Amino acid sequence: MIKSLYTRVVVAFIVAVIIGLVGSFLVTNQMFEQQMQDWMREDTSRSAEGMIDILSETEQERWQGIVQHFAEMKSSFISIYDASGKRLVSSSNSIMVSNDQVKQVFTENSYQAFLDKQNRELPGWLMGFPLKREGEAFVLFIQPNYTTISHSIKNTIQINLLIVLVLGGLVMVVAARYLVKPLNMLTKATRELAKGNFNVQMNLKRNDEIGILTQSFDEMTDELKQLEHMRQDFVSNVSHEIQSPLTSIIGFTKALKNSAMPSDERLYYLDIIQSESERLSRLSDNLLKLASLESKHHPFQISTYRLDEQIRHVAVVCEPQWSAKQLHLELNLPKTVIAADQDLLNQVWINLLGNSIKFTPEGGMIGIRMTAEVHQVKVVIADSGIGIPEAELSMIFHQFYKADRSRTGTAEGNGLGLSLVRKIVSMHKGTVTVSSKVEEGTSVTVILPSSV
Repeated sequence: MIKSLYTRVVVAFIVAVIIGLVGSFLVTNQMFEQQMQDWMREDTSRSAEGMIDILSETEQERWQGIVQHFAEMKSSFISIYDASGKRLVSSSNSIMVSNDQVKQVFTENSYQAFLDKQNRELPGWLMGFPLKREGEAFVLFIQPNYTTISHSIKNTIQINLLIVLVLGGLVMVVAARYLVKPLNMLTKATRELAKGNFNVQMNLKRNDEIGILTQSFDEMTDELKQLEHMRQDFVSNVSHEIQSPLTSIIGFTKALKNSAMPSDERLYYLDIIQSESERLSRLSDNLLKLASLESKHHPFQISTYRLDEQIRHVAVVCEPQWSAKQLHLELNLPKTVIAADQDLLNQVWINLLGNSIKFTPEGGMIGIRMTAEVHQVKVVIADSGIGIPEAELSMIFHQFYKADRSRTGTAEGNGLGLSLVRKIVSMHKGTVTVSSKVEEGTSVTVILPSSV
């Protein structure tokens, strides 16, 4: 069984060439037979005219030499008969004619017949011509040696076809190597990729299908390399996010074993342990939500409801947080009906309002306004918080991105909130954008289609 693509290409080409050559030979042979017969008949007629002119002026005793010379020159069988049907001169014993054929030449002034193998040992045209010399009548019969001439030409054609086959095969051997070589390179690169080596690159400059394939492979390798970096960063960030609260929990738990610890200090440590445990719970919950959304199997249940009432409800739920910081909350929410997944969008407003509360100093202001346009709804949540540096705006939707703690003065959050927001809004075929200036505040704009 042939396994190598190189061998398959070469064998397939040679088989195709052989089939093509055999077909061409059969068609050409059929056409050649007819054209050969027509050509030999015309050539024999012209040759006979010249022979008759020479024989009519030459003594009968010299006819044998002349006939033999013409027979060798034209590769034909030639015979001369008298009026009674007696053969006088012949180049060989191959031509045997009847008295009727001799008489037909005299009566019709010519004779032409194609004799196949069933009627004659040597197939081909038999042609008779009247010959007169010094008042006597004779008949000149000529039969071209069709078999010899045909075999000679056919052998030449076969040799040429064989040369074409050999040269074509050699060219295909080289061409197939040129075609298969990049595929072998691609196979080796794929094996390296399977081993985890994402630095393999084909870098093959070709504009054909193989070039497109290798270019796609290079693009895939780049994407896999980025995914691998993201995976490593994700694992590193998750490990860090888990390790920090676990370290606190373990440390304070050990401290609580001291029975002489004052009760107020014990309660303080327990509050920290509770806070860090809740932090771990939120991290786990957000990771599960993000994984579920990324898997594309998360339940996506569309319902029609009042979006303005949902945002007001979120504001009420978050009142303990913004009231504790004495923030001023302004709502401009006209009646708006939307078709969306209510639970998922509820998570969006909680995350966005929670960020505004977290990063807005005491006594600051948060405004939520909504406008309903023709086919979309726009929700803008703006605050007077610390803002985000312009260089970091492109990173805030990345997983585990956190604002500089030296600026925020807090270690809360796990950097997954805005990732969830972007994913949920994207699932609703909407967009989310952020504009911000340091120490002036941040504005988040969510645009959703009025129906999904």
